[in-house]
Amino acid sequence: MNYFFGFDTKLAAETDWFFNLNHLFLLLWVAGFVVACYFLLSAKSEKGKKITKIVLAAVLFVLEVGRIVYKYLSHVHHGGTAANFNWWWTISFQMCAIMTWTTIITLLLSAFLKKESKILTYAYNILFGCALIGGALTFCYPDCMSSDKPFLHFSNIQTVTVHALLIFVPIYLIKIGEFKVEIKNIWKLFVGYVLVGSVSMATSIVGSENFAFAKEFDLIDLGLPFPWHLPVVMIILVALATVIYGIFELVRKIKNRTEKPEPQKANCLGRVLHICTIASAIVFGMLIVLGVAARIGPETQTLLGLFCLLGLAYTVAWLIVAEKTKKFVYEPFDFSNKTKTILTLVLYLIFNLPVGIVYLCAYLKNK
Repeated sequence: MNYFFGFDTKLAAETDWFFNLNHLFLLLWVAGFVVACYFLLSAKSEKGKKITKIVLAAVLFVLEVGRIVYKYLSHVHHGGTAANFNWWWTISFQMCAIMTWTTIITLLLSAFLKKESKILTYAYNILFGCALIGGALTFCYPDCMSSDKPFLHFSNIQTVTVHALLIFVPIYLIKIGEFKVEIKNIWKLFVGYVLVGSVSMATSIVGSENFAFAKEFDLIDLGLPFPWHLPVVMIILVALATVIYGIFELVRKIKNRTEKPEPQKANCLGRVLHICTIASAIVFGMLIVLGVAARIGPETQTLLGLFCLLGLAYTVAWLIVAEKTKKFVYEPFDFSNKTKTILTLVLYLIFNLPVGIVYLCAYLKNK
C-alpha cells in the first residue's frame, strides 16, 4: 500500500508515454477496462440501473476528491504549506475535470429524474460530445500521465480510471437505452463547449493558469491572437463529434431504412423563432466569454475573470426561453394577452435582437 500511495515512490528513469509500446499498452488497458465495464455492469431492472449510476457517480467523486487530497498531502510531505499550494491547478478546471463533475451530476440526475427530462437530453449530448471525446483524446495524447511514477501507482491509476469512465458513462447510457445519438441533437454539445469555455476561461484568468487551452493552444501555434484561438479548437472538436454522430446516424438509417416517420406540419415562422433563439443563445454566449476575455487579456490575474461566466448564464437563460417558445413550432402564435406579448417582445429586442425581430414580424403579421 505504501508503494501504491507512496509520496516518494519514483521510477529509476522516467517513462515516455507518447507513441510507443507504453502508449499501446495504455490504449489496450483503457479499451479492456471500458469493455469489461460494459459487460459487467449489466443490471436490467430500473432499480439496478439506478444503483449502477449512483455507484459510478460515487467512484468518480471519490477518485477526483482523492486526487486533490493526495496532491495536497504529497505537497505537505515534501515541506510545503497550504499557503504555497497551487489550489487552482490541483483542483483543476481542465475540460476533463469539468466533465468529471458534469458526469457526476448527470448520473445523479439521471438516477432520480424522469427519462423524458429536458435537462438530461442536453446533459447526455454534452457528455457524449465533451466527456467521451475529451477522455479519448487524453489517451491519444497522454500528457497527464505521471512519467516518474509506476503505472500501478495511485496517481496514474486515478488518472486512467477517471478518463476511462468519462468514455464509458455515455456508452453505458446508450447501452441501457436512455440516450440515443442523433445528428439532429448535435447542436446540444455546443452548450457543453460554452460550459467548458466559460468555466475554464473564468478560472484561468482568476487563477492565472491555462485551463483547457483557454489562454493558449500550447500543442501547436495557431498564430491567432488571444482568445480567438478557441473557436478553432472548438471547430476541431465539432469535426470529431460530427464524424461520431454521423456513424451512429448512418447505422440507424441502415437498420431503419424501411421505416418512414410521419411528417409533422410545422409553423414556419415558429420554427424560425425557435432556431434563432437556440442559435443566438449559443453564439452570443460564446461571444460574451470571448469578448470579456479579450477585454481583460491573457496576462492579467483578476477576479473580473468571473464575468466570463455571464456567457454561460446567458446561454442557459435563452435556452430556457427556447424551450418555452418551442410550442410555436407546431402551434400558431398566441398574442391574446397584450401585456405578456409586449413584455416578451421588449425582452427579446433588448437581450436577443435577431429573435426579437422574428417575434416582431410574427406580431405585425398577426395584426
